[in-house]
Amino acid sequence: MTSLIVATGSGVFKVTGGNGKAGVQPLGLEDKGGVRWIVADPENPERFWVATERTGVLRTDDGGATWFEKNEGLVYKHTLSLARHPETGTLYVGTEPACIFRSDNLGDTWTELQAVRKLKSRKDWTFPGPPHVAHVRGIGLDADNPDVIFGAVEEGWLIRSADGGETWENLIEGTEFDSHTVTILPGDSGVIVSASGTGLYRSADDGRNFEKCDQGIEHPYLINVAVHADRPNVLFTAGAKVPPPKWGQPGGPGGAFYRSDDAGLNWRVLTGGLPDRIGPAPRSIAIDPADPDKVYIGLNDGEIWATGDGGDNFSRLVEGLPPVLGICPVPAS
Repeated sequence: MTSLIVATGSGVFKVTGGNGKAGVQPLGLEDKGGVRWIVADPENPERFWVATERTGVLRTDDGGATWFEKNEGLVYKHTLSLARHPETGTLYVGTEPACIFRSDNLGDTWTELQAVRKLKSRKDWTFPGPPHVAHVRGIGLDADNPDVIFGAVEEGWLIRSADGGETWENLIEGTEFDSHTVTILPGDSGVIVSASGTGLYRSADDGRNFEKCDQGIEHPYLINVAVHADRPNVLFTAGAKVPPPKWGQPGGPGGAFYRSDDAGLNWRVLTGGLPDRIGPAPRSIAIDPADPDKVYIGLNDGEIWATGDGGDNFSRLVEGLPPVLGICPVPAS
């Protein structure tokens, strides 16, 4: 049975079931200013971490019944991205202002990767809306090399460390200023895919060179890229036709779901079971690691759409939630 922990603009929810009859259980945190990211501990199906806009990182060890702030050493509590290395268990959180912090003890304490502040190009980072302060919207980790860390800065291109965060470089050439997320494909392909506000950017040489690569994508304001665990050349993403300042216009953002079967070189729109026109904007996507043909996409109107066959057919799993900002399948016990 489907079981998801869902981060929204107003709290966390557990969604269980499917076929349009999913049960929804509130798990609190509705007063944290929006829960922007959620990460599971595969070694403990009751443990999750969330990044919130007002109160930093919180952790639950009992499936969401109780939550505890885990902010010792975390200078900024406006957190927007969160990642856990699958082998080492190290946690990384991205903040506003644009900094990255690391924890090696389940989030009990955090250490800033201070070299991010020393990047000369940092003076050019910004954000369109007041107070015009850039943030780290996405973090990408290399499952095969714990020393490799990527950050997607909104807005400030990509940043990369090859030595565990001791030193950083700003990847400007070939990438997009308005970067959203960055995904490192598993294995030795050297493929890095970055989703942005203007499309997809791809590197085939471990991030040394990027080029725009979104053949088939017509909704360029993109969310994260999800990778099929058994077939890493199969990728999923989703996007809106226009950026957030235009979402309130007649017709709304206009959304679409996409799949690539060649590691991001080409994309096709997914239509099975979906409305002829998707009005809301996609905000999050996740794959069930235990069954990677199950893909979940959350929208800003509180809907979650699900497929169990790799994108051929979708159905509405749930509706009526606050804007869905993060989806995390519950690990198997």
